[in-house]
Amino acid sequence: MADMAARFTAIEAASAHPDLSVASAFHSTPILIALRIDNIRSIAKAYGEAAALASQQHLETTVAALATMHVANRALGRLDAALVVPGSAEGFNEQLRSVLACSPARHLDISIFLTVSSAWSAATFSSGADISPAGFAALHDSLGASPAACPDAARYRRDMATAAQVFTAAAEGRLFPAWQAVSSEGDILYHECLLRLIGDDMPSVSDAITALERTGLVRAFDQIMVSLVLDELEDDPAVQLAVNISAESATLDSWWDGARARLKANPAVARRLVVEITETAAFPSISCAARFTSALRELGCRIAIDDFGMGFSSLRSVLALSPDYLKVDAFFLRRADQSARNRSMLAHLIGLAGTLAAGVIVEGVETEAQSLLVAALGANWQQGHYIHFPSTLRPWIARRSVAVSESRFASTMTASEGAAFLPAISPQRSIGLHG
Repeated sequence: MADMAARFTAIEAASAHPDLSVASAFHSTPILIALRIDNIRSIAKAYGEAAALASQQHLETTVAALATMHVANRALGRLDAALVVPGSAEGFNEQLRSVLACSPARHLDISIFLTVSSAWSAATFSSGADISPAGFAALHDSLGASPAACPDAARYRRDMATAAQVFTAAAEGRLFPAWQAVSSEGDILYHECLLRLIGDDMPSVSDAITALERTGLVRAFDQIMVSLVLDELEDDPAVQLAVNISAESATLDSWWDGARARLKANPAVARRLVVEITETAAFPSISCAARFTSALRELGCRIAIDDFGMGFSSLRSVLALSPDYLKVDAFFLRRADQSARNRSMLAHLIGLAGTLAAGVIVEGVETEAQSLLVAALGANWQQGHYIHFPSTLRPWIARRSVAVSESRFASTMTASEGAAFLPAISPQRSIGLHG
């Protein structure tokens, strides 16, 4: 690693000695920023030293293209810089991550996507001391420890190839949301945004999410989905929508700067957003997750915990997060058909969920018998193909002009407005970047 760091003398920023005083002449913001490539150790282990250096150079080139930059310090996977950014620091961070999600580093014709954490502070650049290494110490402290290298280099390469397929699909407009309602007795609580990947060679959704979590890239992908759902909420003042995020994303840091700014600027949007935390991975820190859910709730958002009964959370963790809704995993409903004991287990789980959250949602309702059972056991809300089939249309638009089908399947409805047929990620819509 020391040899690699020594070779950074060969890497030059696109703008090494800019005039940082330009911030006073234009609508721009001077900041100190500490950037860290979180997966740099995994890249070095899986692809070698040259790939790690190419990744570092890609980050610096990208930053230099988006802002006026003076590099104060660099090391492997780390960049300390004084920047003059157009607009706000939050907007710059969102733009940087959006560009990195669409434009990977390249090494030997291999696409390598970077996951980058950042911490920044306002600056004046009135003296040389402003951009000394000491000025960045607190920023690095806030980033915490750098993630360890991947345990399995071969698996990491396979996962990175899968992640590249997903990000490429997003950039090319081949990532479609399928909307599925959570409802009860005809009343709709919200529509959940489910992922659909279009293409013959695309991985399954579960395989894609697993690969994104193992590579550390799920946070970048989650922000694409969050931006997509916020676009929909801003476009339609009546709809209520939910976005799924990994437990790894449930941390209040600069990854959320852009989304929080949008929610703070538009409280009506925040009140119509449900953030569903999916526990296919463990929470990095329950205390950090609790601060995250508290901050979103203060903005007006609601919180749901997905896969209740099957995920990583203990009851103590659920109490700390104080969710508005708990979603009972479909596994328990499927087993309830098999025996009285399993039905009793489902009943107790629904009862427990009701003591921990104001709303209980049972997933995987596929038949009328299951729907009647769930209602009899006291769950507030249901979700599944029997209730509403996932649709890549915008079913809330259709419902305003078409009566609800007696079969209760959303897929039987036809949209009367052309907007209902547009994919939410398309050349006409933003991908992870707003404004």
